[in-house]
Order: sequence, then C-alpha cells, then structure tokens
Amino acid sequence: MMIDDAMNGLRSVLDNATQRTADAIGNSRSYVERARLRAKLNEAYRLLGMAEYEASINGVSSMEQINGLIGRITDLRAAMAEINRGIQHGGKPQGAFCPNCGRELNSSESFCPGCGAKLG
Repeated sequence: MMIDDAMNGLRSVLDNATQRTADAIGNSRSYVERARLRAKLNEAYRLLGMAEYEASINGVSSMEQINGLIGRITDLRAAMAEINRGIQHGGKPQGAFCPNCGRELNSSESFCPGCGAKLG
C-alpha cells in the first residue's frame, strides 16, 4: 500500500512537471512568433515610410503600394494581438495588450502609451 501511495505521488509530480514543460515550450514558441511578427511589422513600417518619402520627393503618387503596405501592417498587427492574447504565464493569461500596436498595458490605462490608441 505504501508503494502504491508513493507511485501515485510520483505520477502526480511527473504529470505536473510534464504540463509545466509543455506550457513553457508553448510560451517560448509564442514569444519567437511574436518577435518574428514584430520584425515583419518593423519592415513594413520602414517600407511605408520609404514609399511616402519617395512619393513626396518625386511628386508621384504610389497609393497602390502605400495601400498595400497599410493592409499588410493591419494584418500583422492583428496577428500580433492574437499572439499576445495567447501567451500564458503560470497558466493565467498575460496582461492586456493594445489591439492597435500590441504593447502590453496596465489595467488602469485609458490610452495606449505606445501608440495613443483609446482603450476600452
């Protein structure tokens, strides 16, 4: 009977360790994906700035390119917000994130300190 109790206790410890390891791996993948999305978002912003600058200097409208980049930025920001919502810490959802720029927020903020978007 003592051996059964010890085995059950050991199983419980191992199950708990397995779950924590799986959670940590899932969070790590989410952080890597968020970093990858952030790099793509930064590149899209850079290209948008270049397109705006070129249009201004050359007097040539490149609205098709600019609108395409704006659409890409919108999609990337949505993907970033989704990743942020999925990241877990200790089995509990991480703090709130700005739906506009993805910055982590304090619960008391009415406006995002990163982009100024109205929250709530």
